[in-house]
Amino acid sequence: MNYPKLISKLHTPKIVWYQTDITIVIRVLLQDVNNYFLHVECDHLLFSTTINSRHYYICLYLFGTIVAEKTTHINKGREIKITLIKAHKWTEWLRLHIDKEKNPLITADPDHIYKSSWTMEPLRFEKESFAEYKRRNNITQIMPDVPSSDEEESDDDAMDVLFL
Repeated sequence: MNYPKLISKLHTPKIVWYQTDITIVIRVLLQDVNNYFLHVECDHLLFSTTINSRHYYICLYLFGTIVAEKTTHINKGREIKITLIKAHKWTEWLRLHIDKEKNPLITADPDHIYKSSWTMEPLRFEKESFAEYKRRNNITQIMPDVPSSDEEESDDDAMDVLFL
């Protein structure tokens, strides 16, 4: 049997997103949006609008849960910015949507790429002697804090007196 191809009259806009410890920020890249519909639940987001007789629709099941009542959104003219509050703060989302397949219209925001697990390797260098430090920085007036053998013996004698 030959089935007809499914053709949708709805278009999906490009989505750019990033996360912080407590928020997920979604940017829907559409220009000149006057009116739009946004419905947010704890695990999914619905968005729709019409621009120049083209219908755009997003049905996005999220990777994690959010607090739907604290969702904020703003129309910036070139994009719709949606800020979601994570229900489980300080947990990292591996992706925006629950599907494991990559969606070419959803990308991570390159301006906000940061991972808390990225750490710089500690710089490894040899410890220089105090004399080398003084010579390198041209310091002549500071004497090194090295006890002489007489001071060491006197300290030991004092300790012996205290514990007798």
